[in-house]
Amino acid sequence: MKHFLSFLLLLLSLTVSAQRHPAANHTHRPGYTPTYEQRRPPRVECATPEQMTMVLQVLEQQSFDDKKLQIAELCVTIGRFCTSDLARMAATFSYDDSRLTFLLYAHPCCQDPQNYPALRDVFSFSSNYDLLMQQLYPNRKK
Repeated sequence: MKHFLSFLLLLLSLTVSAQRHPAANHTHRPGYTPTYEQRRPPRVECATPEQMTMVLQVLEQQSFDDKKLQIAELCVTIGRFCTSDLARMAATFSYDDSRLTFLLYAHPCCQDPQNYPALRDVFSFSSNYDLLMQQLYPNRKK
């Protein structure tokens, strides 16, 4: 029951923080020059330290990777996580296969997927990292 309540609290925390910022309104008319705020790339929003602590606690309470995988996939679906957050979550798994499955699933939800190549140290075997990169970026040269 305690695990279930902490999981519900985690989901509530992630759901409340998953508010999307409206896109800047760019009006294209002659002589219009966008402001700096409109030109700059969108700010990457990651999980707060408190949210990450809760997520990691819930994941570490699970004994088996399949249950961790279910919870982690649900978390990334409803929350906002950066590559570094996903690396910490993936590190809770016991096996590279679970890490690979999780990171493949989480890629479309990631706030900064361009940083995925930095995930090399998450894996015990470099061949699993190579497999991740091959599946995500099939035209990428090694």
